Amino acid sequence: MRLVDSGSGPTPGQPPAGVVGTDLDTTPSVAVLDTLQETLLLDLAAAPPALHPVIAEASVARSAALLADQLWPAGQPDEIGEVERFFWADAARVLGERRDPDSFVLLTSLARTVGPAGRLPLQRAHLSRGRTQYDVPDWVARIAGFRLTSAIVSEDVTGDGLSVVLDYDDEQHPHTVVVFVDNNLGAIAKDVFVGPPVDRVVEAYQRGGRVTVRTVRPATAAGIILQALGETHDSDDPPVTEDFEFFSGLLVNRLTQLPERPVRPPVRAQLSGRQRDQLVDEFLESPFAVGLPDDAADITRLWVDHAVDRTVGGPLRVSAVLVELFLSHWLPRKVLADSTYFAAVPLVVKAWLAFAGDRTSLEMDAIEEAVDAVDVWSPALEAAALTDPIRPLSGERVFLDDTSADLEEAYRTLAGLGAPPRPDLRGLDKSQAATLSVLAPHAWLLAGETLGTNYAAEAFDIADRLVREAPDLLTKARLSTWPRAIVWLQAHRHRLVGPGEPLTPLALATELSSSPPTLRKTAKLLTDTLILPR
Repeated sequence: MRLVDSGSGPTPGQPPAGVVGTDLDTTPSVAVLDTLQETLLLDLAAAPPALHPVIAEASVARSAALLADQLWPAGQPDEIGEVERFFWADAARVLGERRDPDSFVLLTSLARTVGPAGRLPLQRAHLSRGRTQYDVPDWVARIAGFRLTSAIVSEDVTGDGLSVVLDYDDEQHPHTVVVFVDNNLGAIAKDVFVGPPVDRVVEAYQRGGRVTVRTVRPATAAGIILQALGETHDSDDPPVTEDFEFFSGLLVNRLTQLPERPVRPPVRAQLSGRQRDQLVDEFLESPFAVGLPDDAADITRLWVDHAVDRTVGGPLRVSAVLVELFLSHWLPRKVLADSTYFAAVPLVVKAWLAFAGDRTSLEMDAIEEAVDAVDVWSPALEAAALTDPIRPLSGERVFLDDTSADLEEAYRTLAGLGAPPRPDLRGLDKSQAATLSVLAPHAWLLAGETLGTNYAAEAFDIADRLVREAPDLLTKARLSTWPRAIVWLQAHRHRLVGPGEPLTPLALATELSSSPPTLRKTAKLLTDTLILPR
C-alpha cells in the first residue's frame, strides 16, 4: 500500500508528517481489514460457541501482533509510534463507518485488545457504533472482559517442566489459560492453551499423579511466564506448539493488564566447576558407584555439565526425557569415542540415576522409568562409536572444547563437509529414531571423509533407508559396522576400489577400522535387503 501526498497538514485519515509519499505499509485499506475479519470468522467457526469470546480475543491479538511485525518495525524509532497511531486511527474510521455485525465483532475485539497506540480511536468508534448496532450476539459483550482470580503452578516430580495455570472468572464460561514451561529446553514457554475451570485442572493433575500443585499470587505467576516467554523469544526457532502461536498474543495482553507488577523469579543458582567435581566425588564414593568402569568420573561429569548447562533443574534430576536428550542427542554430538568408552555410559548413567533418586527421595516408579529409558536410547551411542576421523581413539574419547560446542561444528572443519542433514524422524518409534539420529549423520561423515564430499549425501540416504525399510537387519551386525559397510558398498558401486583405482580392498578396510570379510558380508546384506545396485 502506498501513502499519497494530498495536502499540507495532517488531518484525520491522512498519514502523519514525515511519511507522506513514502512506500510504507501503513494504510489499513479495506482489503487489510477484510483479511482480519475473514481470519477472525474462520477462527470462530473452528471453535465451540462457548469459547467465542476467548477465541475472538486471541485471534485479534495474534493478527495485531503480525501487523505490528510487518508494518512499523522498518521505520525510525521516533516514527514508529506516529505510524502506529495513524494505522489504528484509520482502522477505527473505516470500521466505524460499517454497519454489518461481523465488522462490529472485529471492532469490539480490536478496541479491547490493541495497545495504547490505537486504543482511544478504536474505543470511540466502538462506542459510537454500539449505540445503533443491531443483531450482535450476546457473547460479543464478553470479549476481553474476563477477570483473573487466582493462579496455580503444577510441577512434574521429574523436573521436566511446569504448568502455570491462570484462572479467569466468568459467569457463563469460566476458563483457564495454561502455559507449559519446558525445563529440558532451557525453560522456554513451549505451549499456551485455554483450559477448563481451575478446579477441573487441579483434579486432572491430582488424578494423573507425579505432580506437585501449589497456589501462587497472580504477580508471581506472571513473572514466571514472562521469564519463560523471554527464553522462547531468545531461542532460535524454538519448537513451540501451534496453540502457542495462536494464544501467546492473548496471554501477553492479559499479563500487561494485571494491576500488580510481575514478580521476577529468583535467579537460578549455577554450580561452579568445583561444586560439580565435588558432586561427582560424592557419587563415586557412594555404594551406587561400586564396580563401575574407569571412565565413570568422566562420564558422570558430562552428565552433570549437560544437566546444568543445557537444562533447568539441576544435575540430580531423574527423568526419562533427560536420559533421552543426553544419550541420543547431546553426548554423541559432544564426544567422539570408540565402543569401549560408549559401552560404559549406560552403566554409569543407571548408577547415577539411582544415586540421584536416593538423594532426592524420588518415587521408585519415576526412577525405574528413567533407568528403562537408558536401554531404549543406548543404541544411539553404539551407532556413534565410529573411529575418530582425525586420529585413532585407542579407547579414549575426544571432547569437543567450548569453541566447538557441538559435533556439527567439528563437521565444518572436516574436508569442507559442512553441517550434515537432519534425519526426518516422523513415523519412527523411539528406538528407530535414536538409531537414525546418529547413524545417518555418521554414515554421511564417514563417506565424506573416506571417499569425498560427493558421496556423503548418498551414504546418508542409504542409512535412512536401512533404518526405515529394514530395522530387523540392524541386529545382524554391530551398529557401528553399518556406516562402514555403507561406505564399503559405495566404494565398490562407484568403482573406487580395484586395480588402477585409488583404493584397494585392504587399504579401504584399514581406513574403516574393520576387515574385508566383515565389510563384504554386511554390504551384501544391504544390497540383498534394500535391493541396492552392486
